[in-house]
Amino acid sequence: MEKELSTLELDLTVRNDYDTFLNEESMFALLLSSTGRDLKPTVHIPFSKQRSSFQTNLNALEVHLDPRVASYIFLRRNDTFIAITFVPYLAPETQRRFLLDNRHEFLRQLGERYFAQSLICKEISEVAYARTWEEREEHIDNQVVPCDTTCVQEKLQDTGPGVQDIGYRRSKCRACDRRMKNKISADAMEALDTLSTPRSFVQLKVEAKTEHLVLISAFTYTHIAISFNITDITAEDVANLLPTSNPSFTFYRHTVSSLLYFIFHSPDSSPVRERMQHTMAIPGLVNMHAEDAGVHVEKKIEIHDPSELVFKEADERVGRFRSVYLRNKYGGTESVYDSLEKDAQFLNDVR
Repeated sequence: MEKELSTLELDLTVRNDYDTFLNEESMFALLLSSTGRDLKPTVHIPFSKQRSSFQTNLNALEVHLDPRVASYIFLRRNDTFIAITFVPYLAPETQRRFLLDNRHEFLRQLGERYFAQSLICKEISEVAYARTWEEREEHIDNQVVPCDTTCVQEKLQDTGPGVQDIGYRRSKCRACDRRMKNKISADAMEALDTLSTPRSFVQLKVEAKTEHLVLISAFTYTHIAISFNITDITAEDVANLLPTSNPSFTFYRHTVSSLLYFIFHSPDSSPVRERMQHTMAIPGLVNMHAEDAGVHVEKKIEIHDPSELVFKEADERVGRFRSVYLRNKYGGTESVYDSLEKDAQFLNDVR
């Protein structure tokens, strides 16, 4: 028999983990998973690093979010605490119902005075994308959109002293790269942080089985100079570092111009599936993961053999990709294209 609201008692381990989260200022978030009858501590998520961006910390949280598991999340932002009831569509109904029915009771037992806001999210992007947070804040005084059968329609209200209940508000950001971006390993994300360094070099690939972005190699000018016994890095030096049998992504900070190049090397001899996986990963990597690391790509190049690599603006391959076919011609693999909104509507209808 499931616990009734009036007799709900949070587990001691939950309370202890919650107290640790409150007292440890280095903690960004605490994730509690729902069993449908109770809450169980899942993971503490520390701030990525000192002065890291909100999006960078959300990336660390996103790794632990499962679209098939309902969770209760405590998050620290701007010296305040926010309670998030995460009830994804694919999670079991018992888990979702338990969290939705008891979310106010959780706050009451743990201490409402600590929290500024309480909200409901149904998609990972609504939790892990800074743009959706900004969107919610812009409409903080508006009524939430009509809910479906999984939540009660409500206006913004106070659930307790100082707690503003935002409820559920569907994000308008439905057609963004972040929804389709590949997950990235921690060491790969750390490597992207080094790209502000002159002559830096970072190489990634898409792991075929998991479709995660993983690090191949990363080094600064000093390491390359030692390896190659050279005093400068030319296009030929970079070409020598490109894998010849499988697709790869290479970020390179040019020695002379200081421009950051993104090189997509897709050998024609590599498996078609791998080439497609890498092509689809480009927008999320360049426009999301790199930008999250404070890195802005200035030049993009696609090549199919290392000998094709050149660093000249006049070269027609710079900034263009032949991999995507749009409107009767090949165009760039970018985040915006003519049919973006139409494709987004199609995806939404499928969901």
